[in-house]
Amino acid sequence: MGGVERSSTTLANYLSKTSNQIIFISIFHQEHFYKLSGSVIFLEPQFNTRRLSLIKTIVWLRYIIKEYEPDVILVYNLFYGAIVALTICGTKIPFFVSDRGSPVYSWPRHINVFNKLAYTIKQPKGLVCQTNEYANKRNSEIVNPKLCTVIPNIVKEVKLYPEIIRKNQILAVGRLNDHLKGFDRLVKAFSLIRNNDWQLVFAGGDEDGTPLKPLAKQLGVLDRIVFLGKVIDIDRVYAEAGIFVIPSRSEGFPNSLCEAMAAGLPCVSYDFIAGPREILTDGLDGLIIENGNIVALAEALDYLISNPEVRKDLGKNAMAIRERLNGERISNDYLSFILDNN
Repeated sequence: MGGVERSSTTLANYLSKTSNQIIFISIFHQEHFYKLSGSVIFLEPQFNTRRLSLIKTIVWLRYIIKEYEPDVILVYNLFYGAIVALTICGTKIPFFVSDRGSPVYSWPRHINVFNKLAYTIKQPKGLVCQTNEYANKRNSEIVNPKLCTVIPNIVKEVKLYPEIIRKNQILAVGRLNDHLKGFDRLVKAFSLIRNNDWQLVFAGGDEDGTPLKPLAKQLGVLDRIVFLGKVIDIDRVYAEAGIFVIPSRSEGFPNSLCEAMAAGLPCVSYDFIAGPREILTDGLDGLIIENGNIVALAEALDYLISNPEVRKDLGKNAMAIRERLNGERISNDYLSFILDNN
């Protein structure tokens, strides 16, 4: 469960609709949250359940790659790409890296050294970044900038529930114990809104809300906050909500924002690094607030709560993202980039 898993499984499922045979290799052996198409070959090790065993992983991957002889390898995550670079050194198999990080994220020093060493030994044919902001800051680290492209994530097919009437709920989605998600900032803003008839709903992560409960209790809003935990049918949750907020401090690419837009939700986002400015148009299909401004976020929520027609218009316009980040279009962009540089 996470952004890499969601993006990679969604892309694999769309690529499997082409004439290409797709093999999905997981480096870790963990619980499966997202589903792959039946035509995708799925492989995972019987180790790496808690920690990564680097040598065992390289040996296992080399065996798998030798057995299946892929024409090309696409790796999600810069570090996993470095592992694959070492795995296939000495072979002619081309590989591409789809990096998932935020422009402000820095790898631990030992991982950074490992990455640079691996990519010196075998350089990828190309690098896919999720946003222009990331590409402008980080693309020259492992490849020639000419071999870098920006391809946003596919927005998953969000099921619509026209029969469901939206509730007075402000929704946020993500891991509660992740400081970068900024949910503490949202709780603070929620405590400032004037309308007490609205609830704040968190979907994902710790269902008892432990990371946020002390703050919510201190601010006197705990009784108006709902913690759903991990949600299987997130589309229904989107359908029931009245407003979506993403208060993150930073993101690689805010998938939940795209999904909420695809569900027709009016969305409010802090102007964090990176993604909102490349996804939302302020005032047209959502609202972008000065990053970290708690009062401004509360005022934006009050504005939307008091103006149902504005909420309706923003949500309607936001649904254009269903076509803009359509799975067939994005998967074709990946294929074109790979074929053009292979």
